Amino acid sequence: MCSSDLHRLEALRPEAVLRLGSPPASKVLGQWIAGSGAVEVAVDPHGRWFDAEHRAAHVLHADPAAACQALVHLVGGRSNETWRAAWAAAEAAAQTAIDQVLGTRSEATEPGLARTLVGALPDDATLVVSSSMPVRDVEWYGAPREGLRVLANRGANGIDGVVSTGVGAALAARGTGSPTVVLVGDVAFLHDTNALLGLVARSVDLTVVVVDNDGGGIFSFLPQAAALDAARFEQLYGTPHGVDLPTLAAAHGLMTVEPATAADVTDAVLASIGAGGARIVRVRTDRAANVAVHDAVHAAVAAALGGS
Repeated sequence: MCSSDLHRLEALRPEAVLRLGSPPASKVLGQWIAGSGAVEVAVDPHGRWFDAEHRAAHVLHADPAAACQALVHLVGGRSNETWRAAWAAAEAAAQTAIDQVLGTRSEATEPGLARTLVGALPDDATLVVSSSMPVRDVEWYGAPREGLRVLANRGANGIDGVVSTGVGAALAARGTGSPTVVLVGDVAFLHDTNALLGLVARSVDLTVVVVDNDGGGIFSFLPQAAALDAARFEQLYGTPHGVDLPTLAAAHGLMTVEPATAADVTDAVLASIGAGGARIVRVRTDRAANVAVHDAVHAAVAAALGGS
């Protein structure tokens, strides 16, 4: 990395971070903020701050909206245009790099699926995102946009109840014309198949997009994937389920659509939304290939930002 790249990346570091409400769930964001050396100020209407890493230098007991309005009044609308422009340029470079890597893949990929859903769903749609890899993929690869409501369970929920959460969101949206889409992995889907009981009769508009890599895909990113032989890793971590998901869905009277390529995903999801009712969109992926795609995207983004 040349000195100009180092200077440019260093210039992006904040001097202060204002946190509103609960801490961000993103581990990547939390680590980056911690490494930035910025002074962190927490704003909470109840004067509480769940700061497990004890990074907040100050806790302000105030309404977040009122605090922001007071801050704007204090600074008088002044802003550092150079700093903001640098962030905008970095964002544009990262987004271009992601598009370039994913655009070379004709097969459906998990980062590509997350990016497609975030970009293609209509305004006022609700996207319910599962724990494990789906929520990470939406955070990392979903392009910024407005008009989409994104929900994710938080706390000690693990991967349980994801489809049920989607059903609840769809019931809440019933009659509004706003569709609900769930992005869930196959293991989380199987953990909550009871949510499919009687779903057809509930008259909800719900599309469940299932990433089917026959097991726990997130574990392929851990050191154990290289430390253990393939059979032992599959037994302890990969845990392939071998369930025919379309047959399982059919037992509940649900139709399953299986897009063959990355280009087919958008059409399949939008067609399901347009048809109304509850449907399953099953997207087949490979766990090992998924790790390679993630690595390729991250390398491209790092190169675009001068990090390699």
